[in-house]
Amino acid sequence: MRFYTFKLPKFLGGFVRIILNTFNKK
Repeated sequence: MRFYTFKLPKFLGGFVRIILNTFNKK
C-alpha cells in the first residue's frame, strides 16, 4: 500500500501538468 500511495501523487502530478500544458497552448 505504501508503494501505491507514493505512486498516486506522481501520476496525479503528471496528469495536472498535462492539463496545464494544454491550457497554456490554447
